[in-house]
Amino acid sequence: MNIIKKFEVKQLLTESSRGFYINKWKEEIAILLQECEQIQFEKKRLQKKRPSDKEWIAEQFEKELHSRNEKISILEYKVEQIEQLPPESEIHEGEVDAIQSIEVGDEWKAAEQKGKIIIKDGIVQSITP
Repeated sequence: MNIIKKFEVKQLLTESSRGFYINKWKEEIAILLQECEQIQFEKKRLQKKRPSDKEWIAEQFEKELHSRNEKISILEYKVEQIEQLPPESEIHEGEVDAIQSIEVGDEWKAAEQKGKIIIKDGIVQSITP
């Protein structure tokens, strides 16, 4: 019989993967900052267009700005944290499902536990069932 088993995917931190993550997160921060500028511009444009709704417009746009500023803060925190991590630290990448075959007489606890896949610089280093 085949069952679906979850495998946790972890990345071993190397200098190249650290650089990859930092660049990726800094690019996301730059995009979010551009979106904030665009939102500010749209807010001013709409407030000029509809002066009677000035407060409501400001409120709606402030919600959007707040959401993006929170994302920026989280990304900046991630950058700070990854810069402090020592090499070979494990970073959680996500989970994948795999099909595992079980037979009568197999130990259930082993089939029930999550497996683990370790990746280093994009290459699978180990798979633990």
